[in-house]
Amino acid sequence: MSADGATQQHSQTDRQAVTYRVAVTMTLTAVIWIAASTWISRLYGDYREVQLRGQATALAVTSAGALSTALNQRLAQVRGLAAFVAVKAAENQPGEIDREFPVFAASYYQQVSGIRNISVAPGFVVGLVYPADSGNLKVIGNNLLEDRRPGFAEAVKRAIQTRDLVVHEPVEMIQGGAGLLARQAVFVGDHPWGGVGMAFSIAPMLESSRTGMPAGYSWGLRTAAGNHVGGDGRTFDRQPVSVHIDLPDGYWEFALAPERGWKNAVADEAEMTALYFGLLIIGVGLLSLTWIVLQRRETLERLVESRTRALTSANRELERFSFIVAHDLQEPLRSILSFSQLVERGLSEQLTAEQRGWLTGLGTAARLMRSLLHDVQIYLGENNAPLPRRRIDAGEALAIAQRKLNARIKETGAVIESAPLPTVWADHHRLAEVFAALIGNAIEYRSPDRPPVIRLSARDEGPFQIINVADNGIGIEDSYFDRIFEVFQRLHSRAAHPGTGMGLAIAKKMVEHLGGTIRVRSVVGEGSTFSLVLPTAPPKSVNIRSE
Repeated sequence: MSADGATQQHSQTDRQAVTYRVAVTMTLTAVIWIAASTWISRLYGDYREVQLRGQATALAVTSAGALSTALNQRLAQVRGLAAFVAVKAAENQPGEIDREFPVFAASYYQQVSGIRNISVAPGFVVGLVYPADSGNLKVIGNNLLEDRRPGFAEAVKRAIQTRDLVVHEPVEMIQGGAGLLARQAVFVGDHPWGGVGMAFSIAPMLESSRTGMPAGYSWGLRTAAGNHVGGDGRTFDRQPVSVHIDLPDGYWEFALAPERGWKNAVADEAEMTALYFGLLIIGVGLLSLTWIVLQRRETLERLVESRTRALTSANRELERFSFIVAHDLQEPLRSILSFSQLVERGLSEQLTAEQRGWLTGLGTAARLMRSLLHDVQIYLGENNAPLPRRRIDAGEALAIAQRKLNARIKETGAVIESAPLPTVWADHHRLAEVFAALIGNAIEYRSPDRPPVIRLSARDEGPFQIINVADNGIGIEDSYFDRIFEVFQRLHSRAAHPGTGMGLAIAKKMVEHLGGTIRVRSVVGEGSTFSLVLPTAPPKSVNIRSE
């Protein structure tokens, strides 16, 4: 081969190598570019969706607020009508109601749009209606408590029970068409006299409160039961943002969403073209930033781990210190109590009645402090108390608790009824303490109108046994369900109901240490039910199922 031929062959080989390297580089660049484009598009789309949802939420809050204002304006009229009728009924002036009602109702009728009728129902039978046209006169004589329209009579009964205003679900009106009814019971003393009500057309109310909707968005309004009130009912199927509009006895739900969905809304308004041109430069920056972030994250994790260990150690030391303090304070308290008793006995003839009262108060305070410190020790010591090694019969723990409370049970005449109780993973001491706390709590907060009855029952729930402790006491309001399990939390004064305020907190901690939990439900005036959720095996092998 000549020199020229060899040179041409080497040049061709070099060009092939360069082409190969360029092709590989171009391919890798294209792959990275496409992957980066897809990832950034998705990330940017998610970011824009969050922004759109935030903007839609602000608009939904504004619209719901305007609607709430319009609704409350109308409900205020119902309250005013109830007050007017109540005054006249209390004065036993039925003739005055008949004479002044048209004038009173006419003034309300002119204040807001969409009122279908205003009515008064002595004995819950409609006797007066305004305006008295041919359509509205059809409601005269309608017995509200016997109305067969779905939910109608139940709403009236609810208004009587709550003595507050009740808003019906949208119903078909007797005089034709759909409407919204607001009803309030009128009482003379403690006796229901009858009721008043107003019927509204929904459309004018929605029109008066509607704010401008962005193009491509739909809105919907429904009741808590899911019944359609206004707007586009399909909005609720589009993953909308929603706002609750509170009513006296419930709520409505206002929803807002793009008609074609959030993803399409983002795609319609997102401008991605300019973003693609900077992807290669951004890619390098992102890699560098990712490296820095990873380094900082690793450093932060090490710092968090170190601080967590230090905090755990400090927390254990604090618990140990608190336990020792609670234990060591017992001795000076015993001395205070002993010396106060010695002073009272040694100087009994020289003490006045007031001074004896001081010594009695000192002893009472010392005994309460001793009880508090004892309960604090139990509460703090539970974390380190050994767990049981076997299952036990819950009925045996109940028997121990009953013996412990025997004097209190006899004193109050309490009746304890128990179905056969299951075998659970626990120990007799803990479970007996829990039973004693719940039964003692039921006896302490018994109803003054009836003897206390405590019933225990059980049911199986997978890897757990549910033991219910139900009483017929004074009950607990829903808002206090969490508070009653907190340390030193009391719903009543110590003078009315003595105790340390730690019984339920200790019981909850013991049950949770066993791998279970305590639930409560209650009806004020009827009683409470505490449910013990206890595992049938060591808690490492099961997971607690929450409700």
